[in-house]
Amino acid sequence: MTPQTDHTLVLGLGCDRGTALATLQEAVAQALQQLGASVNAVATLASIDLKADEPGLLSLALQLNCAIHFYPAAALAAVPVPNPSATVLRHTGTPSVSEAAALLAAGAPDHPAPPTALCLEKHKWRGADGKNATVSIARRISPAPPTPAARKARMTTPSPIPDAASTAGKIMLVGIGPGSEAHMTARARQAIQEADTVIGYVTYIKLVADLLEGKEIIRKSMTEELDRAVSALDAARQGKKVALISSGDAGVYGMAGPTYEVLFQAGWTPDDPVQVEIIPGASALNSCAALVGAPLTHDFCAISLSDLLTPWPTIARRLDAVAMADFVVALYNPKSGRRTRQIVEAQRLFLRHRRPDTPVAIVKSAYRRREQILFTTLDQMTEADIGMLTTVLIGNSNTFVRHGLMVTPRGYANKYDLEQGGDTRDGEKRGRSLSTGLLGWLDTLQAEHAEGLDIDTLAARHRLPADYIRSTLMEPVTATAVESEENA
Repeated sequence: MTPQTDHTLVLGLGCDRGTALATLQEAVAQALQQLGASVNAVATLASIDLKADEPGLLSLALQLNCAIHFYPAAALAAVPVPNPSATVLRHTGTPSVSEAAALLAAGAPDHPAPPTALCLEKHKWRGADGKNATVSIARRISPAPPTPAARKARMTTPSPIPDAASTAGKIMLVGIGPGSEAHMTARARQAIQEADTVIGYVTYIKLVADLLEGKEIIRKSMTEELDRAVSALDAARQGKKVALISSGDAGVYGMAGPTYEVLFQAGWTPDDPVQVEIIPGASALNSCAALVGAPLTHDFCAISLSDLLTPWPTIARRLDAVAMADFVVALYNPKSGRRTRQIVEAQRLFLRHRRPDTPVAIVKSAYRRREQILFTTLDQMTEADIGMLTTVLIGNSNTFVRHGLMVTPRGYANKYDLEQGGDTRDGEKRGRSLSTGLLGWLDTLQAEHAEGLDIDTLAARHRLPADYIRSTLMEPVTATAVESEENA
């Protein structure tokens, strides 16, 4: 059999979540071997849009230097295939993934190829990682290039990195802020205006519609972050200036991280002709805080409840740790149509350490047309209307709500008597650490231990790990430390 090398083969792929790249490589190699085909004959990969964030598939597309299409279940379900599966239908909403995806990608932009275009039907492989992959192969009906609409709709894998002499563009990772143009930075507006191509989630594209006249627009769905980054790199290597936009700040649950992951995987370095600029914006955490008062005046953190990429036990441990440590917490991605229980579990963990009446602010669509703000309490927060456009701010043990404003005290009342003109309290000194600061606490700890309290009792009293208490007691306060404090 003569090996096929004419770039007319389309590979439809299905796989378990988290399938390793090696397993996919093995499945593809075996499938091509059955046809006597070379990997060079592969023109396109295709799968269901549920796999649009699957690292193994995206890595495979990068390695093969070919495009990858992702199709919704409804489109796949409409394609006649020789081997439909009730099991696949139950799990994905379509009776076929690999065969249907191969036929869709092999056909014309407006209709799939017929079942007779399949060269190989559902080759199944179970890898060393215990994951399953399925490959179906179809021959493309026409080698004609896709229409502009189809090109925008698909994921285009970048070509090999050009040499330094090649024309290269720029990727600008733009944080557009909360959504209103008034709260966008001047540099963010300028970057979008100077861009040839603007790429982003469909909702974000709508937020900057007034700045997009005459530009190439690539709209992507919520789960296609890596797809956006790959499209940005491909456009930049064609010499274009690309604005890859994120709401809020690009570095806070935004596109900066995924873009660097794709860049590094593609062999990019800071010396590459393609330049990268990160343009900061006001994050949801800052924007929502400004709307409700001053809830972030003391220590705070942000935690995403999305378990699409992070195991739930990891998220739960973080929630429990910050709840116990009395942080003010901003919960990102608190709830979606499919993820409804995560916010309930977060509440359950917080109630282990916080009072039921702990203040909570729920802000939806901050600074946008449908902005909503609700003040509630920890024990009541799950009754509120919470979705993907919502940020939940949970106060600490000192946070209060007064006159419609949520405020977390900085701690001045610990040192100063605000009712007596701001005089320092007994035992405190202006400009010095609190009497319960590190050195004062160490003195207290040493005294308690000398009175006979054991390590475990001290650890429970101060809510600190026993090994930390033990090592601290073994290293007494030095004279130098005391002198430094006195001279501070």
